[in-house]
Amino acid sequence: MSTAVSITPNYKYSSQGQEKQTETGWSSFKWRNYDAAMGRFFNVDPLSEKYNTWSTYAFSGNRVVDARELEGLEPHVLFNTRENAAANFGQQYNGKSILNKREIGAVIYFKYVDGKKYYAYNNPTTGEAHGIPQGLNMKLPKGAAASAYIHAHGNEDKEYDDENFSGDASGGGDKGVANNLGLDAFLVTPGGQLKYYDLSSDTEKTLRTNMPSDPTSPERKNRINPIENPRPSLGDYRAKPKPFPKLDPISDYLPKPVLDDGLKSIEAMRQNREQTPSIDRKQLPRHQ
Repeated sequence: MSTAVSITPNYKYSSQGQEKQTETGWSSFKWRNYDAAMGRFFNVDPLSEKYNTWSTYAFSGNRVVDARELEGLEPHVLFNTRENAAANFGQQYNGKSILNKREIGAVIYFKYVDGKKYYAYNNPTTGEAHGIPQGLNMKLPKGAAASAYIHAHGNEDKEYDDENFSGDASGGGDKGVANNLGLDAFLVTPGGQLKYYDLSSDTEKTLRTNMPSDPTSPERKNRINPIENPRPSLGDYRAKPKPFPKLDPISDYLPKPVLDDGLKSIEAMRQNREQTPSIDRKQLPRHQ
């Protein structure tokens, strides 16, 4: 569907709620312009060096059905539940956190799309071996609200208890961060666990044990080895199919075909043959 056409001329937004340029029909994603007719950006992705396996002009990592492009930068995959979003973070980033020996954190947010509530996480922040000193990235898409924060503890370290939330709600550590942010927390451990901390009740529980894990961890829960760039998930969001346009019923009446000049001449020859009397050669006089 061309972005140059909309229901009303006063409507200035098009693909994924981005501003529409009426003169060109492009969608302005702040960092680059997108042509919906071609399904491609006209500007190189500013994060092309970070995602060097993607086309520099692709949309949402070339995942146009399930992923959303925010400001022309990264795809934010949408999930039905907060836990699903947290699990996706663990599947995508725990391996990277283990291999690089760095903590990685993000904010899980919710957003309404097509009238339904979905969850996703923002651009993750990479910290140091035991913490993210510069703090989490708190930047969220327009219309989104923070729901929880999540981080991965990196690789196995015998000097630390990386299988559990650190600190307490009244002090520092992971629980202290949750209290300061006013958000629940999720944790992905070197042993492959996904854990949840409820701020209101000050309780925690294990949700899943199928996250990528450190082979050196004595508390390893599975044999899912860490990899740097796992295959992306499709997420839970599926775009609603567009309704078919209203069509007029086809009439059963079939008009008589109109002959062109060539067919008319053939029809005339047939009629001449039918109208010309046949000659009885037996009645012809013989030549002497």
